Amino acid sequence: MIYIRADANDKIGIGHMMRCFAIAKALRRRGTEATFFVADKSSAKMAAEAGFGYVCLGTDYDHMDQEADRLLQHMQERNVDHLLVDSYFVTEHYMNRIRELARLAYLDDVNRFLYPCDLLINYNIYAESLRYPERYQAAGLATDFALGLSYMPLRDGYLSLEREPHEGFRILLTTGATDRLGVVEAFLAAFTDSDLAGKTEVYAILGRYHEHREELRAKYGTVPGVHLLDPQPDLRALIASCDIAVTAGGTTVYELCAGGLPAVLLTIADNQMMAAQEFNRRGLIPYAGDVRTDMEGTVERVLAEIRRAYENPEKLQEKSRQLCTVIDGRGADRIAEALLAMR
Repeated sequence: MIYIRADANDKIGIGHMMRCFAIAKALRRRGTEATFFVADKSSAKMAAEAGFGYVCLGTDYDHMDQEADRLLQHMQERNVDHLLVDSYFVTEHYMNRIRELARLAYLDDVNRFLYPCDLLINYNIYAESLRYPERYQAAGLATDFALGLSYMPLRDGYLSLEREPHEGFRILLTTGATDRLGVVEAFLAAFTDSDLAGKTEVYAILGRYHEHREELRAKYGTVPGVHLLDPQPDLRALIASCDIAVTAGGTTVYELCAGGLPAVLLTIADNQMMAAQEFNRRGLIPYAGDVRTDMEGTVERVLAEIRRAYENPEKLQEKSRQLCTVIDGRGADRIAEALLAMR
């Protein structure tokens, strides 16, 4: 048994849990079950729906030091000797407490400090530029690393999706499980007033924790070419049937690459910046900006990129082929093997 500490809710979204589910499934394929430690009932429900066991700590997801004693008690009761943690709210103190009992793996994408762990995982496109081995060795930390795109824990079925023939030009818009900044409404307002309206269609996902679902349906639900979708269990069907995506990054951008769907990136949080900038620098996916500081300008640049794609279908097809080479789909398996090797 390997244990995983992760959460999902309307503040942090569901990305942490989803990528851990991919790792847990890879462990299951190797004959090892995973059980989740979670803060609250919201995360517990997700774990149960995904088919995994869980222990609900009854704590605050964003005050992890306060849960350390309770977590360690559960770990002692269950003889936990290996734990994977995926949370932005860890502290050095918290991690050192865990290591009193168990080997610790940490899934990082913010690089906040030198994490005292046995295995550090960062699958992002920029991971190797952070010089983890050099910095950790200089600090005297005997940490192993799993870095770069070969460790991206892709969910099943995304690699090399078969494109679905369709009429017209389809835009996929996804902001994840939440949309507290109102990106969907800002995009739809600009889109319906642009020259793209009437020539293209938008498929906008209203995530699990979207707070203005009914208002958007009342305003745009009957607008021709605008399709407001409920939360999706995964994006495979939409990736296969759309021509371009607009996304805020995170795990979704790697799923788009695996499925060969060209995209435009925007950012809504600090942890998305490095990936967006690196995808843009490598010429893989253009970055339109940060909606927190420039919503209007970012949306206009997104529409400009969509317009260029619409007008250049051959370049769009070339980009699709290029994106399919970014990841090979075995990242979750490699992470599972690294976790098992810790034993």
